[in-house]
Amino acid sequence: MTRNLTETRTPVRPTWKPRLTAVLVVTAVNTLLALAAPLLGADLVVAPRGQEPGALAWPAFTLFTAVFALLGWGVLALAERFLGRRGLLVWTVVAVLVTVAMFLPPLTVGATVATVVVLQLSHLVVAAVIPVYWRTSRT
Repeated sequence: MTRNLTETRTPVRPTWKPRLTAVLVVTAVNTLLALAAPLLGADLVVAPRGQEPGALAWPAFTLFTAVFALLGWGVLALAERFLGRRGLLVWTVVAVLVTVAMFLPPLTVGATVATVVVLQLSHLVVAAVIPVYWRTSRT
């Protein structure tokens, strides 16, 4: 007697599509936020202690958003590969701690309240990739 065993496989959805979409969306939103900052009363001039005041240009928002969102993606991929299910947990904890830590620097530089608010919003926008990356994890 022969038995026909058929495997039922759940189709695996690619994780790169929603993650890339998230990177592109947060980069676009932060770019628009930087461009709209003057309309919100933010001059985007910061004066770190011991340094001359300097203006933050919108391309810096675009570049840093894309780089750090992609860096988070890469670190998550490495964590999942080498740590499995624990990698997602470790990455999530580290990502949240880094996000919280990034709220401190704008509070320590000399800047207008509107500029600080824009900088804090930009960090919050970048953090929006965390739930997307977490939800699309294969582990």
